[in-house]
Amino acid sequence: MDAEPGRTQTMKTLRPLVLVVLSLFAVSVAGAATTTTILYSGTVHGQPEDVYLSGLVQISTVVVRDPDFGKPPKVLVSIDFSNVTGQGLRTGTRYIAGGNQVLTRPLVNGDVVDVVFPFYPRGTTGTAGARSALASFTLNYDIATGATTGASASPTADTSLAAE
Repeated sequence: MDAEPGRTQTMKTLRPLVLVVLSLFAVSVAGAATTTTILYSGTVHGQPEDVYLSGLVQISTVVVRDPDFGKPPKVLVSIDFSNVTGQGLRTGTRYIAGGNQVLTRPLVNGDVVDVVFPFYPRGTTGTAGARSALASFTLNYDIATGATTGASASPTADTSLAAE
């Protein structure tokens, strides 16, 4: 049984129209992404040795607004530690950091974000020898526009989580 010619045309036109409407809705809900690079450094104390970590942390933010229910806006924060490296203070062993943390935070000025991330000896496989470090960041936003106006790592980011 053949479909009516007009009906087939309507179905073909309706699909792209729905996609355009959904795309416009997504753009109006989420703002533009902002990326900031911050210098991070600190010493992790613990066994088998203290490790000095430093490098550039990339922080990306996107403000998400709720037009339907009027809830306060949120910020999706992505923190990438892949450019942080370290060196053992006793043996000179090289360490690399890993992990990309994705957080949902309230849109407030002066948001302090504490994040635990893994680091491990270069060349190891899996989680062998992995340890944890703590980083503390302050993220500043223009509340009206949602734009990131500044970001900094805490100067007292002593990453003194004990090794387990």
